[in-house]
Formats: sequence, C-alpha cells, structure tokens
Amino acid sequence: MSVSQHSQTSEEDAETITIPIDRSFSDGDPSTWPTEPRFGMPDDTWYREKLAIMWLKETGAYEEVCINVCVISLPDWTGRERTVWIHYSLPEGYAVFDRPRWTNPDIVSTATELWDLYTDRPQRDRFLWGHPLGQYFPSTIQFFPHFLYLMKGGKEPCPCILCEKLAKKNQRIKVKLKDRGEIDEPISEPLSMDWKSERPGLGEYLQKLRMQPSYVPRAGEIVLWVPNFEGELAWNPEHARVEMYDPTVDRFIGVPEWRAGIVGQVPEEDTVLQDIVETANKEWEVNYSGFRVETFPDPNSADKSYSLQYKYVHLKCIKPFNGYELFLQNMPRDELHPSIEYAMTVMSSFSLLEKFHFRGRWPNASIYCMGIFIGAELLIVGDAVRLKPVGYSLSSGQKAVTDVMVIDEIRLDLIQCVDDIKSDQLAERYQVRLGGKVYTNNRQRAVIDNSMQPPKPLSPEEVLSVFQYIGMSGYGDWYSLNGGKTVDISQGMVIGRCYEPDAMRLLFGSLSLGRDLHGVLSGRQYSRQADERIPEGKDWFWGDFRTQTLAVETLNGEDVGHYSEIRDVKMWRANLKVIEGRATAADLREAKIPGELGRPSHKSRSAFAEVRKTSKLVSTGLGAVITDVSNNSSSADESNAQTRMNTEDEGEEESPEDEEDFTLRLEDLRGGTEETEGGDYVPGNDGHTAKRPKT
Repeated sequence: MSVSQHSQTSEEDAETITIPIDRSFSDGDPSTWPTEPRFGMPDDTWYREKLAIMWLKETGAYEEVCINVCVISLPDWTGRERTVWIHYSLPEGYAVFDRPRWTNPDIVSTATELWDLYTDRPQRDRFLWGHPLGQYFPSTIQFFPHFLYLMKGGKEPCPCILCEKLAKKNQRIKVKLKDRGEIDEPISEPLSMDWKSERPGLGEYLQKLRMQPSYVPRAGEIVLWVPNFEGELAWNPEHARVEMYDPTVDRFIGVPEWRAGIVGQVPEEDTVLQDIVETANKEWEVNYSGFRVETFPDPNSADKSYSLQYKYVHLKCIKPFNGYELFLQNMPRDELHPSIEYAMTVMSSFSLLEKFHFRGRWPNASIYCMGIFIGAELLIVGDAVRLKPVGYSLSSGQKAVTDVMVIDEIRLDLIQCVDDIKSDQLAERYQVRLGGKVYTNNRQRAVIDNSMQPPKPLSPEEVLSVFQYIGMSGYGDWYSLNGGKTVDISQGMVIGRCYEPDAMRLLFGSLSLGRDLHGVLSGRQYSRQADERIPEGKDWFWGDFRTQTLAVETLNGEDVGHYSEIRDVKMWRANLKVIEGRATAADLREAKIPGELGRPSHKSRSAFAEVRKTSKLVSTGLGAVITDVSNNSSSADESNAQTRMNTEDEGEEESPEDEEDFTLRLEDLRGGTEETEGGDYVPGNDGHTAKRPKT
C-alpha cells in the first residue's frame, strides 16, 4: 500500500476534531529555523495532535466536545477508527523540523516513526524550532509550558527550559555587576564570528569617517537622489521650487525625478567639495568613483522589489535626506516617488553601532558605542551635530538653531537594573545619551549662558582643535557653552550633522544651521504615525542593527541579516571553538570542515567536500569567512540574542560564564526612550523645562 493510498483510507476511518488556538500572541521567530540541507519539514499533524490532547487535559475538557470546533478528517496510519483532537496550527513562527538520526538509529519511539520503518524510510528525529533563543524543543512535553505561556498572551513569565535559559543568558552581565558592585571593562564577544572578523576593518572604517568631510554620505544612510541629472539645481521663482537649470540655454529644464535611497557603497576615490555641484575629473569610472544607491522599499511591506532599482551615481546626484522639504517644496504629493514616504517612515528610528565598553556601578550601568544611526544619518564619536532648540515644536513657530555639540561618547544607559534574575527586563528604564561639549556661533546666546562676564570666542587654533572639520571658522566666532563642561542629550535633540560652511552654501545657499529643522521633525512625526513597528505610546523604533531598522532584506545585491542564507551562526561558533582548540565532537561536526584528501573515515557532510578535492579555488574559498558587512550587529545579536547552540548533539559545551552577551532583547527595548529634552543639557535660563508637547 502506498503512502497516499494509506492516507486516503485513514481519512475515511478517523474522526478528527480540530481545536482552534489563539494566534494573537506569539514570540516565534522563523529566522531561528535551521537552514542546513540535512533538515526537512515533515508533516506536523502528530505534533499538533499531541498538543491538543495536552491542552484539553490542562483545561479539563479532554472528554468533552468543544463548542467552537470544526470537524475535518486526517490520516490514521493504523487504519483503526478513532476520535482525534488536533490543533488547527502551531503558534505563529514555530515549525517542526526533522534531521537524520546519527546515534541509535534502531530505536523506534512513536507511531509516526513506526510508519517510517514500515516504509523503509531512514529514521529521522523531529524537533520544534522558533523559540527566540534559537534552540529547539525536543518534545511536546518540553514545549507545552511555553505553549500555555503563548495561549495566555505572555502575561506571566514563562517557566519553560528555553525561556529560563534565555533569561539567564540576558541577565548574566547584570548578575556579574551586582556581585562585583562595579564593572569597567571592554566588551568582548569571542564566540561571534562577526565580532572577530570586523575588528580590523571596522576600526579602519570609522577612522576614515573621522577624516573625511561631514557632507560626504556614509554607508547605510538614507539620501535623496536622482538616477540622472542634467544642468544644475536652481530656484525657479515662477514655480517657487527647485528645478534643473541649463546655463547653456539659460532656461529651466524641469524637476529632478527625486527618490529616496540607501547608500550601499561609497567611492574608492576621494570626494571633493566641487562634486556637490559638478563632478570633478575622476581617475576611475563611476562604479569606483561614485556611490551605489538603492531605491528605498516600503518598510511596512514584504515587497522589497525597489531594492533592485539601484545605480552608481556621483555626489552631484545626491542630497541630504534631512533637507527633503527644501528640494521637494511645492511639488504635489502624488508626483513624489513612493520611496520618499517610505524613507520618512523610518525617520523616528535608531540603532546603535559597535558596542565596545561596559561600565557600571550597581544598580546602574552604561554600554558605550562608537556610533548611532538616527533617522537618515549615521553619527559617530567626534562628529559635530546641530541641536534642536529647547522647547521647539512644529506648532511653536520659527526658532533659530544656534547650538552645536561635538560628540565625545554615545551610551546606552541601563537605569535601575532589575534585581530579579527571572525578570524579562534588564533594567527598569533604558535611555540613549550622547555626551559632549556644546558650542554656539551666536554671541547673544553665549551672553545669556554666562551673564557674569563677557563671552570670549574660541581662537582659530581652538576651533581647529574642537572641530574635526576644516573651515568651521566660516560660520563666524564660536563660543563655548555650559562652562566648557560635558553635557548629555537624548537622540531626539539631534537634528543632524553640521556640515562645513562651504558645503552649506553649495547645498542650501545659506549658513543657517536650521534649514532642515522643520523637515526633520515633520519626518519624525510622520514616522510615528506610519511605522507599524513603533509600539503604542512610544516615539521611537529601536532596531538591533541598521538593516533591521531600514527593514531591508538585501543590500548591494546580497541578503542581509536574518535573510542571509550564508549566515550559519551555529557553524561559525563551532569553527571558532576549533580555532581556539576547545572543540567537542559535536563542534567538529557542526564546523562542516571538509575532510582531507584520501579515503575519509566517515562520510563528509559538506556539499563542497568532493569539489574541494579537485578545485584549488573551492578549497581556498572554503577557508574564508563571509560576513554580512551591512549588519553591524554581532552574530550573537541575531534576532534578539538568538544563537543556535549545539544542544542537539551529545557532547555540547556551554559558553563559559566569563564570555558576556551584551545583547538586549528587542521587544524589551523597542521604543524604550522618548524624544524629550532629556539629559542635563540646559541651553538657557529662560525656564524651558517642560517636555515637547505631544502632537
């Protein structure tokens, strides 16, 4: 009898009652599902049947007929008539996977496996994947406590083994801080292949950013761009908007086809000031001397096809997205490219870059970072950023931007760490703070800040020392505020980078520091209404890394983050243990290292093993580590601290206690800070202490 015939006979004999489940809440994450070829997705009927029986026994309705059920027929391999209770589906994000049984293949434990044995199928073990920890449930008995937790809406802590392990993993650094009382040490992630491989390149890249002009777009930023550009930009008084102007014929030739895009690659050749308006002579073609920009897709949609629309363009075709109101003014909304509103959707979002140091004194602590993406821009330590006037809102009218901060540090503060290790929160409150010294080019503003004595401007030498940008004296005299002390601000106080004066003239035709103030705040207000990821009552979306914040699946033609099939974190961790000389037998299997030439002692599981024997290229390539360069999180950060540890095989070795995981769960932190006048930054003594009114 064939399988199909057998199933058909069973359908006629079995009475199956399907029990619907509440699918409104689930923490299941498909990104934790195994991707190795050895895993398959079998029929999960038997799993749902076992869950249904346990659920009915838990609710006391095992022998009762449920009111809200629908009756369907499902196969029973024995052919006997029976009544079967079964759940309609598994919780969202969870799925059953199987894999070949490597040890004790003769053991048969379930009716399903008996049927496999009857049909001469190889024995396969089945597991449930989808838990945020990135590990599987080996049985329905172990999954059922978590199933109850999901059915109750997650209102109480989950007692399942994986949730307890996840809580312990996330709380480890907090426990260490409490025991010691004080910690001040660099962050190390020895079991993260990303962290290992990015050490040389990331430091060099950040140093390069510090040396280049601030007006040059950076990788991962959102920009306003046009694929084709003729003539030059000029103000058309007749239409009261910015249009393309051809000086050779002395007439306007239309409006640029502006769209929003993501900078995927930056030039290998130096960018100069002239490139803003007219491309200087370049040694290389545009694919090396220009920027690769990809059209921005809808962050709220699964359709990311706009990412396929990209082009290499020179700086002349790119403008800061923060200035979109200036370049798009008086253009009808229905004439705008859809990507522009898509980009505005993520203006009220941020993600931290390169966590490098942990410092704390119980019960508070801080994680120090090298950079932060806020809305469209990337800001790093050393940047000069323009600050929003205190008390300013979209409804309060015009207010001049006068203050600039030079960033000395970027921190994630953990306020009042929770003492309970079983708590799903690290701290009672989280906040992002940018610390630095504040300066102004407005003398009257400096007088108000210190009325006891006349303000003294910085000397030319001091200006060169304070600002890492050249030519900042073009803004006029600079005055130090707050007595030269370092102050803290929230990310909501930042407008954007402060460009060099010459660049400001070419981009905006003005040295005003606030030309884009209204546009930036309008974009954030729009984002809070349009971004479906921002929780109710919160003002910001907090992403684990930049590609997650942008909600893109590909960048530079490669899958990124959780969408990348080459990101086998389990294999990477095993390889790192092999390199360090502390690999177990399970690690050696998971490392997928091809065997040596000659007759192997066992069959290799690498798909490239045979090719390796005859191909020098493949043999060399197998030794290389390929990482997602667009993902600035470590592999330990994948999907809220999801690391697939080798618990499915015997001989697994847990990570040492001193290998800290500084990952914070996204659902715990998302929207954890508000756009307030937070910090100790007090620009004036005019009594502005209230929060910005909600709009």
